Amino acid sequence: MAEKLRIFVSATSDLEQARAAIGRAVAELPVEIGVEIRRTPQAGASYDDIFEAIANVDRVYFLMGRDITAPAGAEWHLAWKLERSVLPLRSAQGRSAHNRTLAAQEFMRNAFIEWMPFASTAQLARIVTLDLARLLHHPANRYGLTVNEIDLLNVYIKRIGQLAVDAGPEASGAEGGGILLDASQRETEEDLILG
Repeated sequence: MAEKLRIFVSATSDLEQARAAIGRAVAELPVEIGVEIRRTPQAGASYDDIFEAIANVDRVYFLMGRDITAPAGAEWHLAWKLERSVLPLRSAQGRSAHNRTLAAQEFMRNAFIEWMPFASTAQLARIVTLDLARLLHHPANRYGLTVNEIDLLNVYIKRIGQLAVDAGPEASGAEGGGILLDASQRETEEDLILG
């Protein structure tokens, strides 16, 4: 049986709106798979809550802005402690890029990892789309893609890689996390709710 792709999105407080770009990138993939996008609640999250949200995800997207803020720091440390796959992304736009606090600079320096810059939410969505494509091309086909879906994904990724992405209006609606289910799972979930 195909697995659900589980991702966790961590963002510093000034990049809260950028989470929507990741949700949009997932929703626009030309494949029908179950995807769960997780995040820590904005307020009152305990260590155990963060641990549970990160423990079994396939990828952690960490969005670094102007300053390291709670709970992003705890999410970062837990993701590495739990040996999750982390893609560290840093904002290269506006105030975030030019006015990082000393704490943020120190945090990034001590991470000992290369940070991938993004200058807009459109560029962030493009980076995430290309990364998700790599995840979905799992050698054991963990996510149950059909041959046709693999072909569609390859064509889509080639097009994304060749096109300049318009910045467009700021995205909205996916900042709170969510679950995207393929058509067959939607019926099952609906039956469970009605049952």
